[in-house]
Amino acid sequence: MRAEREDGARVDLHLHSRASGTATNIWVQGLGDGVGVRESYTPPEEAYRTAKRAGMDFVTLTDHETIEGALTLVHHADFFVSEEVSARFPEDGTCVDVLIYGLDAEVHAEAQSRRGDVYGLVDYLREAGVVHALAHPVYDLGGPLDRRGIERRLVLFGLWEFVNGSRPYRQNLLAREIAQTVGATELRQMALRHGLPTPPHAEISGIGGSDDHGRAYVAAAWTVAPGVRTKEEFLEALAAGEVYPAGEDGSVGKVTQAAFRLAGAAVEEGEGGQAAGFLRRLSLPEGISRRLRAAAPGQDGKLLRYLPLLARADEATTRSLLTAGYEDRIAKAFKDSGGGFPALDFLGSIGGFMDGHVFIAPYLAVHAYFGRETVKARELRRELWPGAEPEGSPRIAMFVDGLDEVHGVATMYRNIQSLDLGDDLKVVGCGVAEAPGVVNVRPISHLRVPLYEGLRLGVPSLLEVLDHVAEGEYDALHVAAPGPLGLAALISGLVLGIPVVGAYHTEFGAYARALSGDAMIAEIVEVAVREFYERCTAVAVSSQAVELALRNRGYRIQNFEVLKNGVDADLFDPAKRDPDLREALGKGRKLLLYAGRLSREKGLERLASGYSELRERRDDVHLVVAGDGPYREEMQAALGELATFTGFLKGEELARLFASCDLFVFPSTTDTLGRAVIEAQASGLPAVVHDVGGPKECIRPGISGFSVASGEVEFFGRIELLLDDAWLRERMGHAAREFAETLSWQAVMDDLSALHSRLLRPGARTHATL
Repeated sequence: MRAEREDGARVDLHLHSRASGTATNIWVQGLGDGVGVRESYTPPEEAYRTAKRAGMDFVTLTDHETIEGALTLVHHADFFVSEEVSARFPEDGTCVDVLIYGLDAEVHAEAQSRRGDVYGLVDYLREAGVVHALAHPVYDLGGPLDRRGIERRLVLFGLWEFVNGSRPYRQNLLAREIAQTVGATELRQMALRHGLPTPPHAEISGIGGSDDHGRAYVAAAWTVAPGVRTKEEFLEALAAGEVYPAGEDGSVGKVTQAAFRLAGAAVEEGEGGQAAGFLRRLSLPEGISRRLRAAAPGQDGKLLRYLPLLARADEATTRSLLTAGYEDRIAKAFKDSGGGFPALDFLGSIGGFMDGHVFIAPYLAVHAYFGRETVKARELRRELWPGAEPEGSPRIAMFVDGLDEVHGVATMYRNIQSLDLGDDLKVVGCGVAEAPGVVNVRPISHLRVPLYEGLRLGVPSLLEVLDHVAEGEYDALHVAAPGPLGLAALISGLVLGIPVVGAYHTEFGAYARALSGDAMIAEIVEVAVREFYERCTAVAVSSQAVELALRNRGYRIQNFEVLKNGVDADLFDPAKRDPDLREALGKGRKLLLYAGRLSREKGLERLASGYSELRERRDDVHLVVAGDGPYREEMQAALGELATFTGFLKGEELARLFASCDLFVFPSTTDTLGRAVIEAQASGLPAVVHDVGGPKECIRPGISGFSVASGEVEFFGRIELLLDDAWLRERMGHAAREFAETLSWQAVMDDLSALHSRLLRPGARTHATL
């Protein structure tokens, strides 16, 4: 947040120039690959003028381990000399960066001689009356931070940098919160615990500084000293803690722009090799780039060609240029992949895919850095205040490919979304209709799903999904399917260190085999799907049987969770039975119902064949087929007047049809969900299903329906048993309704929330690798 103009003097108290010594900044380290390079390429005079143009009343430089640049500016009456010194804790080797203000050459020399012992350095600065502050207080240098390290920092430093313009918001916020929990009593107790002298400060005051290295965000954060008119008065106010921070926290855009400016400056000074090495660091995650490099060689140097333009542009222009290049190439890659099976066609366009992602790779890399720092801040917070996590449910984002489509998975998540859970849950779709509680990510292309007529999935910008996840501060992500949106969400979770639950709702390999008849295609799909789910923190399945099946197929998944079905028992209700509809459909016959997508993988060829044989034996039964799909025309031609095809129904019309039939049949052996089965149960219909996949979990076998082994003889034998036994049909129908009433959508959401909460417990596995 940027503050309004304050009543007081403003100074950016953390600013670098080209005079800085050996690189310690994470991005500048990447420039050198072992060769000593500068922290910054900004000339001191240019840094001074930029700060003044930004409205700073006084200016200082805090170069690493040097005051050479600052000494060139002492002729400016509104400038004072400062320095950033890295000092070591001798007991464990960890370091802190100390900002020292208003010093001279003698203090600089003394400070440099005491860098090996932070206690000696602080003792000297206190005795000499030199103002000093702790930079980026919860950024760990040399080792992870813990309670002991935080307490020592509180005792040693009375000034903390609360707003650092290159650090994530959560890291800055934690520093402020830690400081605000202590007073004189706590500080004395901490000093006693650690064998340190009682500190001269009774509380911790805060400062702000941009920590700019590339002239990208000079004076984006600053310190205000109310009522101050001279630099001497400013230093006095700083020493007394009579100051406060203002300005902006770090952002991915700012740090990325700074990186381009550093690399551009390196090229201008003849250090093109270092710049190229730096840009390689700002690349796709290694797991992705390793897989794609062989298919698309020569991509590493692409950004280097654009560097002169990017280094001079502002943050918004850079983002616009790079995202335009990314989106154009991704759209072309998907267009070139044609309408065949993507696992095969995409190999031909993978060069364009890699080419596109090179443009946004720097943003991904900076997001990953911010993500790591945010995770560290979260873990440190838990250690400092155990049990103080916010009450309530975790914040979850659910990413659903094809949210507007007509299938069981989309229906499930639309029902969850309708619960109106406020900020605890956001359902994210790509190119979907606006709806309350739904976040709509803009599609940059579309993917035609092969062998699944009419289904087109929106392809989102990975960067926009990543931005949304980071800005949403979600505790966990839930991915409904391994589609384009699901993949972007998984990568976002991995980049940011957020646990990802992958829901396994569909047997993709079996579908591919059933629809294509090609075993090789089925195997390619199986491998791709397995790669996706093995990188999730946990995988939600509809039953332990699905879990066992995946393990038997070689899925290396550590954490399975069973997620039950839900149903709207108010919508699907036996009370909606309509005698007139029954008569119109069956002319007095008993009604068999199938509802769902009309496609071969649903076992509908077997259903049509078995039902035709059934009608040859008896004339007291009629099949009703509700739904649509590529197999409808062929199935309708095969059955003729023996069946009624209603087309796609929804809402009250569908509920009335369910309640008006006698028996539900579901011949699929590839479904893991079986949404229509549980809707039939809620409508009071006994169901006959196969004993594989999710549908058998949607009934109580032998009580509310039958679960039979593969094979049409037994399947239709159970159907005939129910047709002939009205008492059994009625008893199972009552049991079906009772069972369905236990499966509310709120119960499903409660289970989901509990699942994600378990993953957030300290010590739980919350991160996978690409």
